[in-house]
Amino acid sequence: MIVGIDLGTAHSLIGMHSADGPRLFPNAHGELLTPSVISLDGDTVRVGAPARERLVSHPDHSVAHFKRWMGSNRETRLGDRVFRAEELSALVLRSLLADAEAGLGHKVTEAVISVPAYFSDAQRKAARAAGELAGIRVERLINEPAAAALAYGLQQCEEEGRVVVLNLGGGTFDVSILELFEGVVEVHASAGDNYLGGEDFLQVLEQAFLSEQGLQAASIAPGERAQLLRRLELFKRELSVQGSGQLQLSLGGRELEWQLDEARYAQLCEPLLQRMRAPIERAIRDARLQPDALDDIVLVGGAVRMPMISRLVTRMFGRLPLRHVNPDQVIALGAAVAAGLKARDQSLQETMLTDVCPYTLGTQVSRRGADGRERSGYFHPIIQRNSVVLVSREDNFYPLSDEQTVLVMDIY
Repeated sequence: MIVGIDLGTAHSLIGMHSADGPRLFPNAHGELLTPSVISLDGDTVRVGAPARERLVSHPDHSVAHFKRWMGSNRETRLGDRVFRAEELSALVLRSLLADAEAGLGHKVTEAVISVPAYFSDAQRKAARAAGELAGIRVERLINEPAAAALAYGLQQCEEEGRVVVLNLGGGTFDVSILELFEGVVEVHASAGDNYLGGEDFLQVLEQAFLSEQGLQAASIAPGERAQLLRRLELFKRELSVQGSGQLQLSLGGRELEWQLDEARYAQLCEPLLQRMRAPIERAIRDARLQPDALDDIVLVGGAVRMPMISRLVTRMFGRLPLRHVNPDQVIALGAAVAAGLKARDQSLQETMLTDVCPYTLGTQVSRRGADGRERSGYFHPIIQRNSVVLVSREDNFYPLSDEQTVLVMDIY
């Protein structure tokens, strides 16, 4: 059995595809979204909502938002144990797989896992390693915007057009420009920022609050800070829905109050909004299109519910984004569709997805200068960014000397 998984920074979901279409599995608490949080309770590993509550009560034994560390050497200590990001992700995957197996009544052995389009090779290898540690074979990694477009394209199977998918998750931001026609979802260009997400907007809110109160984050106990971030997350949602709000809480023995409106919050977040513009403009430029040539705008990820995101997109494209797409679920639904494609589901025989290489790939070479001396360290591009995959390119290189017996090739 093969499933599709959205392994997110803030939340993760799991689903499958059948003749009736894609569907998601609820967790043991009846929720489709499982918080991507891990906590150690003695010898017991807590995952999801119970672990999130322990961020406040047991901050030294709990961790969240570790997706950003995938592919790095960073380690996290929980109690007396140390984990890498892929090991923490594997614990989330095991929990999701248990939920799916409870719903299916049999074991899951394979998965398609979604990753940010701008994940590096090391990060993608870490995602595959997480799947292997969880006991499944990762049949494919699918880029998150492509997964969202696949689910959207299945819903709009009678329509053709160009679509831009903007995916603002908890820790990453991706943009993909796609074309839909006759059941085909064709990615033309992708761009992104692996260090820009909803958590950065939350940090702006935290910094503004602490500055107003004359406090420093370093002076707050870990448990109190976790509680503060939880309250600020709820406050951020209140601003998005009501346009203004008042925060009241106890911190460091003080009773604090703070008022803020959404317009002021948007001003504070302007540097982040400017960072979002750059990948959007790059993707449009790489696709060789004008903003008004795009037919639909699809917003993905929980952070896109902030009104400032809709305003930014409306200004850039001259039209409102679609409202009927569920930003929390669409990537997982698309991953489930991709799993159905891998399983050769007959109901998907008219559906096809093509994607692009998000980075330029090449090798290090040496070049001879005007003085006749060889200088190393030059990057020679071979496969250009946004080439449609699968792709193959050839180039010719020569050894530095006729007597050379070893050739080292570094791929970047």
